Order: sequence, then structure tokens, then C-alpha cells
Amino acid sequence: MRVLILHTPKGGSGKSTLARELAVAASRTMQVALADLDPQGTTSGWYQRRDAKVPALVTLDPAKPLQQLVDAGVDLLVIDTPPGQPAYLGALLASADAVLVPVRPTPDDLLAAAPIAASLSQSRAWAFVLSQVPPRTRLLVGALRQLAALGRVAPVQLTFRADYPAAAITGQVASEFSGKAADEATALWTYVQTILGATDATTAEGKPGQSDRAQGRRAGSRDAR
Repeated sequence: MRVLILHTPKGGSGKSTLARELAVAASRTMQVALADLDPQGTTSGWYQRRDAKVPALVTLDPAKPLQQLVDAGVDLLVIDTPPGQPAYLGALLASADAVLVPVRPTPDDLLAAAPIAASLSQSRAWAFVLSQVPPRTRLLVGALRQLAALGRVAPVQLTFRADYPAAAITGQVASEFSGKAADEATALWTYVQTILGATDATTAEGKPGQSDRAQGRRAGSRDAR
């Protein structure tokens, strides 16, 4: 079983959106469990509105082993973490196969990126993901360069699009619709598989934030198994 964690101490950065988009995308080809550790229960609330039976929402005690999920045949566990730094978080992040850090292209979020990168030095593989990016913004290039100096940056950004919240109203995700948001979410899952070690990276070269080159190693992360 692979473990994918969505993490950032900042609230409102898009962890829950990323968690459910990736969990639903992955569930098309594997057995996926989704865990909501955020006391606000955003992901749990979304699941209660969902008609589809996949992915499965599970109750997780981060202090206990995950063997029960392994025995149940789960291929991928996606964990939506709370804001802040609960005591259990360090060990959980270190044990994950991959960690995604959603970051909005704002000065406040970018300022918080450096200490987050430092805190993930023991993680097997991790990457920043720019989220809630305004369309046609000049902030994007600068944000990509700043994040690339700290660690690996996903080659796909989630733009601020109406399909993400619209899908959530009925417990769906954007990739269950059609359009640009669906294309983004699907492309992000394709990329996440590369850092989970499931496929070879096929990201484009030569564009800011588009290449999954050695940024992650500069920040101290190790390649996925």
C-alpha cells in the first residue's frame, strides 16, 4: 500500500480539494482509501454528499499501524491533514511514500514555503503544488521560481475554476466533469504516480516549474521507492 499525504500548516490552501481529486482519479484503476484528519471535516462532509462508493472514506488513528488497510487490499491511502503541526504529524510525514504541499501564489503562502520544505527533509518524496491560481496571472512565474529554489514543484497547477467547488456541492470532483479543471486534475494524478514510483516521469523540460529535476533533492527529499 502506498501512502499519499496532503500537507501544509496553512489553512485554505486547497488540501481537501487536492485530496479528493486525487483519490477519485486513483480509484479508477486501484482500490483507494481516503482519510480526513482535519477537525473541520471538509473531506468528510464532501463524502457524505457523494453517491459513488469509491474511494472509501476510512477512520484513521495516525498513532496506530495501517496493517488493517493493507489486509483489506487497499492500494493507496490518501490523507487530508489538518492545519497546524499536531504532535503526530512528523512521524506520519516521514512514513509517507509521497507528500504534496499545496501553495497559493500569494506572498503569505510563499513566505511559509521555506520552513515547510525544511520540515520535509526526512520524507521519501514530496512536491509543491500551486493551487487556486488566478487565470492569466503574472504571479505564476515568480511563484514557480521561488518554489523551485526550495524543492520539487509539480508540473501541473490547479487554476481557480468554478468546477472545483461546483463539483463538491454534490460530492463529486472536477475530473468527473469535462473541461479544463478535469484536465488539470487528471494530469496532476498522472504526475503524482511518478513520485509514488508507479511510472517513469514524463514531464516537460525547460519551463519554470515544468521539469521535475533535482529541486526535491536540494531540499533534502529522497526519491520514492
